[in-house]
Amino acid sequence: MIYVYTSILNGWDNLRPPACGSIPGVRFICFTDVPVLPKVEPWEYMPVHLAGEVCRTARVPKILPHLMLPADAEYSIYHDGSLRLKVDPVKLIDSLLPYQDWAAHRHPCRRCIYDEAKVLLDQKIGTTELVEREIETYRLIGYPEKAGLWANGFIVRRHNAATAALNEHWWRLFSAGCERDQLSFPVARRNEGMDVRTIDADIYASPYLDFFWHAAWKDRASNKEFQPERHQIRERLQKLAELTGSKVTYPDY
Repeated sequence: MIYVYTSILNGWDNLRPPACGSIPGVRFICFTDVPVLPKVEPWEYMPVHLAGEVCRTARVPKILPHLMLPADAEYSIYHDGSLRLKVDPVKLIDSLLPYQDWAAHRHPCRRCIYDEAKVLLDQKIGTTELVEREIETYRLIGYPEKAGLWANGFIVRRHNAATAALNEHWWRLFSAGCERDQLSFPVARRNEGMDVRTIDADIYASPYLDFFWHAAWKDRASNKEFQPERHQIRERLQKLAELTGSKVTYPDY
């Protein structure tokens, strides 16, 4: 079984039908923490596993699909909630994974975790202390410069023991480091000896994907159509919170 899946927490993105449509032998799973989302064919909703902060929780399915997806998964295709698959998943896997077990786009801007860390620090992305501590750890173990960097918003995996080992190694490094997973993946990949099929294309102009702005950019044409639906979701969650005494939030955009 092939699983195409994404993770959208707290309404950060608007879920769209895949441009490829429904495909026999393929299930589409959206991991979410919102219980009142409307049906979007052919997507199925599954609850996300909580792991503290939202930024960590959102990455549990992304990094650990062998533990989050049903056990019959032979292949998985992950994409961020701001992306939409536009090609046949079966043909995609045949094309990208004839020999390797993992495929991802090259990073659109950089090729080095140390250069990436500098950008995170300069732009104050993530917790400064965590970024500094993580990158210093990699320097101390002798991780080399210019050793590759991937855009982890789209990952195609063959589910086997080697992939599971890399998933778990990546999670351990990520959970001990900063909130961004770009720094930890190359180190985990090198430590596990995984040969990654690098897609030589910009992930935001990929032949496999359509890109959309996050829902916070509500005035973008592709997001305006979701406003009535998001208003209804917000109203229902507010009523649930009032009646149950729980703290349920949904962003006002």
